[in-house]
Amino acid sequence: MTRTDTGRQTSVWGAVIVAAGIGKRFGGDVPKQFTMLAGELVIDHSVRTFKPLVDHLVVVTPLGDLWRKWWQPSSRLDTVSGGRRRQDSVMNGLKFMRSRGVTHVLIHDGARPFVDRECIVRVMEAARNNSAVIPVISVRDTVKKTSGDMVLETLNREELRLSQTPQGYHLERLIEVLATAGDITDEASAFEAAGDAVTTVAGSRSNIKLTDRKDAELLSFLMSRTIRVTGTGLDFHPFDPARPLYFCGCRLSETDGLMGHSDGDVVLHAVADAILSASRLGDIGTLFPPGELRWKDADSSHLLAICVEMIREAGWEIERLDVTVIGERPKISPVRDMLMERLSDIVGIAVERIWIKGTTTNTIGELAQGKGVGCSVLAELRRTCGRNS
Repeated sequence: MTRTDTGRQTSVWGAVIVAAGIGKRFGGDVPKQFTMLAGELVIDHSVRTFKPLVDHLVVVTPLGDLWRKWWQPSSRLDTVSGGRRRQDSVMNGLKFMRSRGVTHVLIHDGARPFVDRECIVRVMEAARNNSAVIPVISVRDTVKKTSGDMVLETLNREELRLSQTPQGYHLERLIEVLATAGDITDEASAFEAAGDAVTTVAGSRSNIKLTDRKDAELLSFLMSRTIRVTGTGLDFHPFDPARPLYFCGCRLSETDGLMGHSDGDVVLHAVADAILSASRLGDIGTLFPPGELRWKDADSSHLLAICVEMIREAGWEIERLDVTVIGERPKISPVRDMLMERLSDIVGIAVERIWIKGTTTNTIGELAQGKGVGCSVLAELRRTCGRNS
């Protein structure tokens, strides 16, 4: 859910991943964006990272159809053909975004496969109030200006920054600036030439651009890590005698169900919030607002399946789920195996990675009086082979 209210209008975000180059310095017969890196094609790393964060995504591919020999994108992924110059390729992507009603756009080099989510979010937040935003990192080494093999002067590194992508822009202004720009190395330089302000945010040192084979070796090392994160989910629902009881995706009875805008499945709601928390992709209240009619009496197993697909698109896998049901009823031990089997089916992990148990509040509060039930979930997620942190 990337549409954001900026006061008087809603921002619709797009990401243009520029992968139209041929990578002469990288060498080889295959453009670097279509080579394998840490178990995936270079371009797929970026697609996986950006897709959950924006409303629309398009990859700008090289001219012609030869690239299809090396990369077969999903039918759900949009592509447009590149142009002769970088700004021509970017402009083709921007025209696609304009047709989709995009107001703010991220431009990212397809040869930067290890950009992290936090860097992207920083650019997006700053671009809501600034027409051009770029991530930068400081220069650590002493910088010399040379001519041939002679040093002319030492530059003040405190004033120097290395520019990265993604760069964030107001779509219409970027189109205007590029329409009159000469040859550029990045979109920010076109803004500078036009006299427009360019704002900076902190970049990331792991956001390395793949230029030559040494870069590939370093990125492979960095991206081969396995990252584990945890998240928690907590939910409570009162009983409603007139509704069927849905619990962990199972229909346990025709009465004594749980109140809620959807089917009231307290376990699946807590599981969804736990995995969304761990992956930092939102929460069920935001993704499935209780005021929207389309979620009225919705099957919570369907809602959880949507959340599972979201985290997997972001590169996460569920390692394990620990579920604690809080209340006097239903009793968990008689139905534990059935509940775990059903949850295993919904989230797509082995039942051995799931445990469900029940506890009471020891006579404390309304749960002890049988007026409702709660659920607490601890989720552990993992990401490997370059699925960016």
